[in-house]
Amino acid sequence: NYEQPAATKGELWGYYLYYNGDNGFTMNSYMPNILQSLAYKGGFYLDTPDVRGCDPSNTDKVCYVPWSGGPIPVASMSLYIQAIAFSIQFVLFTTFGSLGDYGRWNRWILLGATIVGCFTQIIPIVWVNNDGSQWNGMMGIMCIAWISYGASLVFYAAAFPLLSDNLPVVRQARFDPNVSREEYVLVAEKWRNNVSAISTTFSNVGFLIVTAVLSGASFAPWENYTFDDGTAHVLGNVPLFNYISTVVCGGFWVINAIPYFIWVPARRGGPPLPADKHHLTIGWKNIIGALREARKLRYLFMYIIAYFLFSDAVNTLNSMIGITQGQITSFNAQQVTILNLVSAVCSIIGCMAFLWIQRYFKIRTKTNLLIIIGLTAVIPIWGSIGIGTTNFGIHNTWELWIFYVWSGLFTAPIWAWQQTMLAELVPKGRENLFFGLFGVVNKASSWIGPVVIGAITATTSNLWKGWPFVLALFIISVVIIWFIDVDQAKED
Repeated sequence: NYEQPAATKGELWGYYLYYNGDNGFTMNSYMPNILQSLAYKGGFYLDTPDVRGCDPSNTDKVCYVPWSGGPIPVASMSLYIQAIAFSIQFVLFTTFGSLGDYGRWNRWILLGATIVGCFTQIIPIVWVNNDGSQWNGMMGIMCIAWISYGASLVFYAAAFPLLSDNLPVVRQARFDPNVSREEYVLVAEKWRNNVSAISTTFSNVGFLIVTAVLSGASFAPWENYTFDDGTAHVLGNVPLFNYISTVVCGGFWVINAIPYFIWVPARRGGPPLPADKHHLTIGWKNIIGALREARKLRYLFMYIIAYFLFSDAVNTLNSMIGITQGQITSFNAQQVTILNLVSAVCSIIGCMAFLWIQRYFKIRTKTNLLIIIGLTAVIPIWGSIGIGTTNFGIHNTWELWIFYVWSGLFTAPIWAWQQTMLAELVPKGRENLFFGLFGVVNKASSWIGPVVIGAITATTSNLWKGWPFVLALFIISVVIIWFIDVDQAKED
């Protein structure tokens, strides 16, 4: 019983454009490159602790930075920062996430997260000529960037049902006395799926646009730099390009975000918070309630555990590759850009291919998900080989090309099929409760892998020794999903 204005074309297209800009490209490419390159400049080797500066091309020696009174590898520092950011996200979003669902706070929180997020993506340019002495400043910016980027995704998603449910065609069905409740639900679901699919497509399009533009710009001739022998004199081979690229990504987000905040109605918002509820506790109570209800549904509960494991494995895998590629390419922005462009194209091909295979061969969702997880698990097996050798096991540039093609084709579809699997296991009418729970589980698990891998790397000085842990997460999740009876789950 609260009045909402009808959604306009401006609001709808502003919503699509926002995700076009908020594609997260720099969060897993240029910004980690900048952080690690500054840390290498300000770092040291254990045998020469008083000499600042490490050689990024020397993969035989481990570079260290000071951390909490002692030295740790740069790789461990990068992983710990992600773990800290994800754990803060979990607490913040669980405690304050209800502000996105109730009242009119959503647009203002999303605006704040957008401003901070864009600022943190642009501000690294101030360290373009830094000698590495301020690497910890970039570390702080990276942590804030992860939190603000995560907040933008959470509150962007919270605006989705308010928008789709107030499209003119949906409102017409809701207020038409000749349309039954069941018919209205079908109309609402159809347009929710439509808005969701198009917004996701726009995110991929934005990713493609940025990577394509920056890939082209990376080949621009450049002479104002001392290049190594045999290195092409182009902008992409200059450290400056990392800083230029993250500014472009931040600016692209700004440009695409503005229309949404102009066109979203001031009265757009959720229902008022129930009188017996409080913003600080309702999120935690919902989690507890969802877990209690899930325990009554054994197969859904099993899937929650499996999702906890394989989502952490995928997130940790991407973090480890981000660190590894920086060491392999010596933080070369051109190579990272082109590799991500290849990944973006392969991701679209992979999702469409798995969808076609499922429809043509009538493969069930569970089987498809197991195949996708199994193919993704090849990556940690591959990485584990690199523990004892540098000739193979994700140590070489040519292996990065294989990885990005492989992960695009076989890992990118995992998020679509895990969501479909969840939809098959969740009781009708409880979708919001359990999809919200899975969002929390994703945030809750995202810090565990980086902490464990960071500790393994700090202890052994070998990042590759973390791959068996990632492999174990995949294997356990596959075993759990294997024993899920989807048909029985639906009956339950």
